[in-house]
Amino acid sequence: MAQHPKEVDIIFVGGGTAACVAAGRLAAANPGLEILLVEQGPNNLADPTVVTPAFYLSHLAPTSKTAKFWQGNKSNALNGRAPIVPTAQILGGGSSINFLMYTRASASDFDDWKTPGWSSAELLPLLRKASRGCGRLMETYHVAPGKETHGYSGPLNVSYADTFVEPAKQYIDTVQKMGIPLAEDHQNLSTGHGCQRWAKWVDPATGHRQDAAHRYIHPLAENKSLHILTKTKVTRVLFDGTKATGVEVIGNKDQDADADQTPQTITARKLVVVSSGAIGTPVVLQRSGIGAADRLAKIGVPTVVDLPGVGATYEDHHLILYTYFIPGDYETIDPILDQDPAAMEKLLPMFMQGKGALTSNIIDAGSKLRPTPEELKEIGPEFGAVWKEYFERAPDKPVMLQALISGFLGPRDLIPKGERVMMLGNYSGYPISRGHADVDIHIWAYKKAREIARRMPCYRGEFAPLHPKYPEGSAAAAVKLDKPLDTTSLKNLAYTAEDDAAIEAFIRQMVETTWHSCGTVPMKPKEQNGCVDARLNVYGTQNLKVADLSIIPGNVGANTNSTAMLVGEKAAVLIAEDLGLKLE
Repeated sequence: MAQHPKEVDIIFVGGGTAACVAAGRLAAANPGLEILLVEQGPNNLADPTVVTPAFYLSHLAPTSKTAKFWQGNKSNALNGRAPIVPTAQILGGGSSINFLMYTRASASDFDDWKTPGWSSAELLPLLRKASRGCGRLMETYHVAPGKETHGYSGPLNVSYADTFVEPAKQYIDTVQKMGIPLAEDHQNLSTGHGCQRWAKWVDPATGHRQDAAHRYIHPLAENKSLHILTKTKVTRVLFDGTKATGVEVIGNKDQDADADQTPQTITARKLVVVSSGAIGTPVVLQRSGIGAADRLAKIGVPTVVDLPGVGATYEDHHLILYTYFIPGDYETIDPILDQDPAAMEKLLPMFMQGKGALTSNIIDAGSKLRPTPEELKEIGPEFGAVWKEYFERAPDKPVMLQALISGFLGPRDLIPKGERVMMLGNYSGYPISRGHADVDIHIWAYKKAREIARRMPCYRGEFAPLHPKYPEGSAAAAVKLDKPLDTTSLKNLAYTAEDDAAIEAFIRQMVETTWHSCGTVPMKPKEQNGCVDARLNVYGTQNLKVADLSIIPGNVGANTNSTAMLVGEKAAVLIAEDLGLKLE
């Protein structure tokens, strides 16, 4: 374990996205404030797999040291599979290893939380600015000028990077012809339906990923009061009664086989902030005696506060990727994923100038989708009831989000040698997690994605192993083509009940997490199984807050990085107010 102070003012348990934002804001405004970030993973400083956007998939390799893979219980709903949920374990958290897709929640997502200080009107200044009255903005939005919901002088650069591949252009053209409008701004908090070129957390000047550590923490390297302790686990938060006083730490043997396992104590004079992610935070709290008393008793942990809501709920998005053949001369991410020597020899010098495919995730287009009245009838009455209750009142909520990926984000030996593919990914914005409605909307989204693909000039058929296994003789069976379909009079595929059953079986077999875990320590009233109040204080404790995606009390119809950044910005405001600190 590295050298570290024995006593500081504020300890962040976790060095993820929200923690880096909050700690960075507080440290920049209060240079003498002693702050410690304790991160179980490695430092991300100048790590080429972090700063190079196109290397994002390397973090999901089974041997990855920058991600932790949690295994769930086997479920009949998944055809007996046990889901695997990756989470980040690296300084900067998910912002260091995610897919870089710039996506913001809808205004109604925040308003549905019904929490004072967290409405969309109250949070919009934080999405643009650092805090109330603060001149620093959160983002620098390079996509379009003069957008009132975006910032233009903040530390986080947002751009299209240096790619706009041909399949993405065809996708946007095709979906418009199918009646899906081109959105002026997908990320204005009010657009729930439409297609658009997909922006990225990438600096257009350098081509570098915009993660929370590189943008909020590393620029403060000269601040000797800001301490970073990596490859270190917090075993528990320490208490004097119900007042948090510090943490107990050990070296992380998953990162270093020789790590010191002798427990060491670090004291927090003012505050402990648990920021270990939606899965890690409830685990830390429970190890510390914060949770359901009966459950804690079973594992031999003395109860500090009986708080049954800790870890009792969990939300995510349901993702499925569908694969289609395209001609071999189209630009894809595959040569980068394959580390093709000729491609890398060409691309690396370009990246040094902030140019070329290495600046991008090659996910250049997508849509937010809401069903038409005719499609609502097709989806069925169970989802129809959900639509009436939840979606009809909120036109800013997408039912499904769809992304076009030029290339194959999967095992490198699965696609036949010499072939090129694209993928269409669908994820549900607000899984209901009851009844059949979630399956019904994914069946609808699969059919819609397939019709989009069939009308794209680059389409050359379906890669059958990654599509439903239809009954013999089905008109919906996968095809392999040597030229595009004639779309002048192309009709939609017709599916039988047996075909729909095959689609459902495929969905259950292939659905996976979108790595958007949230809602495990929700910000709700305690009587509603809540765990923290509107100021992020853990109920029943003093000097203990939580600041990460575990606190959001309802899902957001978006990739969650922007919301995690927002939680960090809000946490900085609340901590500064509570402790009488500056935030400028």
